Amino acid sequence: MDLENCLKNILKNKFQKVKEAENSLLPSRLCYRELKQEHKQFHTNLLQNEFRFIDKSDLHTWVVYPTVPLSEILSCDWKHNSSQRTVLTVGVCGVGKTTTVQRCALEWAEGKACQDVHLLFPLTFWELNLLEHELTLIELLLTFFPDLKELDSVSLRNSSVCFVLDALDEYHGTLDFHCPTVSDVSELSTVENLLTNLIRGDLLPLAHIWITTRFAAATQIPDRFLLKETEVQGFNDEQQEEHLRALVGDDNLADKVINHVKISRSLDFLCQVPTICTIMANVLKDHLKPDDGFKIHPLSLTQIYTNLVKASNPETVAKLKMLAKLWMGECEVFYDYHLSEIDLSVEEASTFSKECPLVLKEENGLHNSTVFRFGHSSILEFFAASAELDNIETKSDPSRLCKCLVDTALESSMGKTDVFLRFIFGLLRERGMLEPHDPLFVYTKKLILEYILSYKAVGLFHCLREYDNQALLDEVKFFLKLSQCNIEEKGSSCLASALQENSGSLKVLDLSINMVGDKGTKELYIKCDRQLTKLEMYHCGLTVLSCHNIGEALKYETSSLVELNLSNNQLKDAGFALICEGMYAWCRLEKLNVSRCGITGRACVYLATVLCSLSQLSKGLTQKNDWQAVELRELDLSMNCLGDQGVREISAGLKNPCSHLRALK
Repeated sequence: MDLENCLKNILKNKFQKVKEAENSLLPSRLCYRELKQEHKQFHTNLLQNEFRFIDKSDLHTWVVYPTVPLSEILSCDWKHNSSQRTVLTVGVCGVGKTTTVQRCALEWAEGKACQDVHLLFPLTFWELNLLEHELTLIELLLTFFPDLKELDSVSLRNSSVCFVLDALDEYHGTLDFHCPTVSDVSELSTVENLLTNLIRGDLLPLAHIWITTRFAAATQIPDRFLLKETEVQGFNDEQQEEHLRALVGDDNLADKVINHVKISRSLDFLCQVPTICTIMANVLKDHLKPDDGFKIHPLSLTQIYTNLVKASNPETVAKLKMLAKLWMGECEVFYDYHLSEIDLSVEEASTFSKECPLVLKEENGLHNSTVFRFGHSSILEFFAASAELDNIETKSDPSRLCKCLVDTALESSMGKTDVFLRFIFGLLRERGMLEPHDPLFVYTKKLILEYILSYKAVGLFHCLREYDNQALLDEVKFFLKLSQCNIEEKGSSCLASALQENSGSLKVLDLSINMVGDKGTKELYIKCDRQLTKLEMYHCGLTVLSCHNIGEALKYETSSLVELNLSNNQLKDAGFALICEGMYAWCRLEKLNVSRCGITGRACVYLATVLCSLSQLSKGLTQKNDWQAVELRELDLSMNCLGDQGVREISAGLKNPCSHLRALK
């Protein structure tokens, strides 16, 4: 058997089991996630807390990037005549980077993808940590693939070779790009030097390199060596619902689980991560009752994790809490020497991982080694927060000590302990340690106002909501009554987060006479669309760009808006056309005020189409797939220069029996 076929058989035997295990949890079509191709500087700060990259409170999550199928990840033009020869794939913890690698390797082994690659070597960084002695590149590969007896320097130099290096964030070594040059596959060197020379192109200059990592470790690879950057995307809304239904099973119960997640925006954005989505499905299907009508007893993130571990072995949980506290932020893959520090045997950890696989995972690899990792990094932070409060409970002033934790968290602009602090607040509630009017919460509210223009305030919002899902509701309502408070674009992001967290409680939003601007519209409206029924934005400095944002939001099936006031803004014809287009998909809008908006008769052709509720749109509007009559009942077009042309168009629309319009100004 030749070298290529031998390697393919090895990978098929290795990863077929992974595929079968994965298919037991995921609907088959969700196993193939797309990758998002972006420019090299697509994130200005890769060191910040990972949840910020998926938090819908952050503006960048609404930017749409082109996507490519998974099978094309290695089908780019490799520039081996330059230093740019490495594809970097980033993603948050639990989003599926390792699964992506395994599925891609399996597809290659089965002859379904990347067949221009002759030899594909998937290596994991946690296993590379075990190689502490010097060795050659050939010896390194034979350590991982001992059955490749015929592997030699000729086969590596003369073949199209791809090295897949998975989970750079788990590597204990340092990639020093000023290290000595290694150009011979038979030359002895350290693992760090071999890897660095592969990336630099000094070793096997024609080889392809694909590296996966979490965001923070991506900075280890200098830009000059990167050919392309991709990001593994999490679940979209449709995939999220399909995953929840597959795990819950019962349709009625699945509906309740999905509603529970949608009601809480913070849970909703976390469910983009397949691992967290799986945790929530397993907890909520036991918490909710299918025969309990429409009653939903909301669980916070802390309560979900508390339910996840409550039936576990308490002695092992106590040791895992110690492990999490010792290594939070430092390490997430635990070898036997980590376990020995907390008197946890491999056998005990292995037994626990089989009983609670969502909490602790066991992996076997090189040299018959066994490592453990928490089901998700957030579980580690949950255990670390629990251990911290165990200690605080024994002290005389828990409120002051928790205040110190808040101050420490704010010292880092990266928000590294955002999730840890969130669990602290949630566990304070679960244990009944502090009263709702404790100075800690007053202090936290003051800090939110102090940091209102930064993401720090968003993290503190999440903390307060974890303690009390009604937190800040009265303050937000009072704030919005101040019609002259001049909320400008730069302040709308944090306010949007507050509104979003109060989703379900706040139905009416009045921002009249505020220079919210176009960006502010995107922040404030799109994030609040599910529960908001009335939006007042009179004289807010809006233009056609705002209309694009609002028009897109009106198309959402989840939009509940029935009253919209955009009067006294410079929307003009182009903006009004976008609003009309938005009203054609799932729109429940009943009242629209666009007086004093610079609209002329030329734009009334779009309005006439809406009034007629035609299935075939005209004048550039798109075709509807699921057509339904527009519900518009009241329309204010006063103080616009519509002229005779506008009157003719509107009259034609009103003649149609499908029109629901009852009041026209």
